[in-house]
Amino acid sequence: MDIEQVKKKLQTALKLGGFNVRREFCGKIVAKFLKEDIDLGDKCEFDKCVESVCNSLENQCILGHSIDKEHIERVLEVCVKSGCDRNETIFSVINAFDFPKVSFNIDRKQYFLSERKPRLFSSADSKPQLFADRYTAILYRTKRNFVQKSTENANIKLELQTVDYLLTLSNISLNHTLILGSLFQVSEGKYYLEDPTGIVQLDLSHAVYYGGLFAENCFVLVNGHYEDGVIKVSTIILPPGEEYTDSRPFFNTINYFGGPSSTPLKDSVKLREHLEKNRGASFMFLSNVWLDHPAIFEKLELLFKGFNPNPPVAFVFMGNFMSTCCRTKRFNTLKKLFKQLAELINKYQKLATVSNFIFVPGLEDPCTSYVVPRLPILTCVTEDITKMLKNAVFTSNPCRLQYCSKEITIFRAEILSKLLQASLHKPKKSELADNLTRTIISQGHLSPLPLNALTVHWDFDYTLSLNPLPDLIVIGDKAEPYEGKYKGCQLINPGSFCESGFQFKAYYPATDKIEDCLL
Repeated sequence: MDIEQVKKKLQTALKLGGFNVRREFCGKIVAKFLKEDIDLGDKCEFDKCVESVCNSLENQCILGHSIDKEHIERVLEVCVKSGCDRNETIFSVINAFDFPKVSFNIDRKQYFLSERKPRLFSSADSKPQLFADRYTAILYRTKRNFVQKSTENANIKLELQTVDYLLTLSNISLNHTLILGSLFQVSEGKYYLEDPTGIVQLDLSHAVYYGGLFAENCFVLVNGHYEDGVIKVSTIILPPGEEYTDSRPFFNTINYFGGPSSTPLKDSVKLREHLEKNRGASFMFLSNVWLDHPAIFEKLELLFKGFNPNPPVAFVFMGNFMSTCCRTKRFNTLKKLFKQLAELINKYQKLATVSNFIFVPGLEDPCTSYVVPRLPILTCVTEDITKMLKNAVFTSNPCRLQYCSKEITIFRAEILSKLLQASLHKPKKSELADNLTRTIISQGHLSPLPLNALTVHWDFDYTLSLNPLPDLIVIGDKAEPYEGKYKGCQLINPGSFCESGFQFKAYYPATDKIEDCLL
């Protein structure tokens, strides 16, 4: 293989991709790839390397700008090490306000990091924009699914249309044609379907519902017969979910999940190997941990004593942390209870040293008002426990956990009861867990509810997004414990710890195993 010819070929290929890279830098790239036993004489391998280098340069936002030594070093770090970079972490807790914001480029069909910084006091146009962003993500996911189904089965020819397609017609039967839009209620019992092109009234009197909970604000696919400005709906279904492996290519090498790394650690070979070597690693999830409950410290002592010989990676405690609303005058009480908890944990030295203790606020804990995402609990309440317990982390609601190559999303909210209350269709009790799982994953959002049911900071709605899907979604719900799985993503609710007889759930990342636990 002529090295000089390979350098020249690489420089030309990068130039065609829009990057003017100096010959000496091309030499560094070629030398590094050859050192890693990558055969650049093979056309497929060469094309893969060029694509990988272009993606890395593009994600450094230097298209058309001067390319320096540090850019090339970053390229080699990402392309050769498969995501293992200088900021690789085995475990990290990611605050919602640190989540990266990505936006979908319709022309290039790719996600990119957004340059616009979100604000708590957002402008009025942020509200319609959050629905437009949700719609765009679901629309292109649905289109991909339709193409895949048509490829797999030539007899299935599904067509996706917008509302304005109907508004140009007087009547039509929507055979093999589906309309994607958001449900909204104009007046009691009078529902419409809305998308960016318009709105159309729905007659749901004979509609058949499939596999989900259908609340206002949810995106749905409908078909039936359209006549006189009304769709007489025959079937209404949720948009298709999409597995992580199918969503991942549209994010290139950007770190969509958050954390110190600039590439997604789910791709890291080193971290996957570390996970395999630590198959006994576990996480404990407890919700509604009332520290003022009369039996709580007795039960927690039993818990910590049992786990002290073999500590888990983390205990995740979700609020509310008091059985009654924590008003200002009760801040001191909660502060003392947290201090008492730190004293209890410190009795078990191995546990206190090895395990992490993550605290996620409930809607009635002392932080921001009843709006999500919520800031961590006030430092004036937590200062004693953080001084006494070095592994205590007070984070936002929602938050994300990264352990090796596993991604976990945590959200403390009463989702099931709110969705059931707003749903047009009530499934059987035995089907609730499956229906809820499918609804949340198909919507790609932790809170597919009307904004008056669960208020969201408009500019931070993206923090509730589930695109691409994590490995595990944990919802701290007051409802009875439930779990489900859809499109390769598990969803669990550990139940109310103090109200359900001290139940909680354990998760083993290496095997994706979920265990029901009871004290």
